[in-house]
Amino acid sequence: MKTFVFAAALSLAIGLMAPWGTAGAAQKAPDAQLQLSDCVKCHPKVVHQNQEAGGKHRTEVTCLDCHDAGHPPATPVDKMIPKCSKCHEGEPHFEVKNCLDCHRNPHTPLKITFPKNRKVKPVCKTCHAEQVKEVNQNPSAHAKVDCSFCHFKHGYIPSCLKCHKPHRKGQTFKDCVSCHRVHQPLNVAYGPNVPNKNCGACHGKIRKLLESGHTKHAKLHCVFCHKKKHGYIPACQDCHGVPHPKRLIKNFKGCLACHVDPHNLTK
Repeated sequence: MKTFVFAAALSLAIGLMAPWGTAGAAQKAPDAQLQLSDCVKCHPKVVHQNQEAGGKHRTEVTCLDCHDAGHPPATPVDKMIPKCSKCHEGEPHFEVKNCLDCHRNPHTPLKITFPKNRKVKPVCKTCHAEQVKEVNQNPSAHAKVDCSFCHFKHGYIPSCLKCHKPHRKGQTFKDCVSCHRVHQPLNVAYGPNVPNKNCGACHGKIRKLLESGHTKHAKLHCVFCHKKKHGYIPACQDCHGVPHPKRLIKNFKGCLACHVDPHNLTK
């Protein structure tokens, strides 16, 4: 009798428990979903880098827009890191291989450092075609070096005086580029406000002769006559016309036969 009662009680207990076990198996806990707020918990350095200098990687996408394939251990590390071409396509620069050679950290993509011992001019050309064309078509020492020789960091503009000795004491980078265009430095061109002291750095005797004169020429800037381009020599008639009768001037080879030197005129 006792055996029967025990068996019945055991059967009843198993019967009551069975539905609970079946329901538990059917209601498997869902996989946890990462939220943006989770990233900084394990990757504070990366998140802070992105917040400080992420550019469009901060303003136009989120961590989960790029890393959308899951997270280890369920997803292998190499599967969760996207290729740049996932977003960047359709422009010549995006066809360049090995993006991380220059964009070392995708979380701070505009902090660009050029690889050593590698010519980057072909890469620069994909964004700066006009500048590369200019330096290539104007022979000079600048055309013989790679872009990274001067611009060792993207956006860095060196002073000419880093490599070149100044023409005069106190010369500044601003003085240099007022005459020399950096990508075609031998084509010297300038505006109307270049001071005589800049010209006099190379043409000291002529400047001294000009400024010691007693005519209107002595009050002029060198660039008033030698306009726009180095080496340009104007004709006196450009300003003065033909002030003398033809009968008089036909007996002389030119204006300087009498006036001697335009930098110190003899009346």
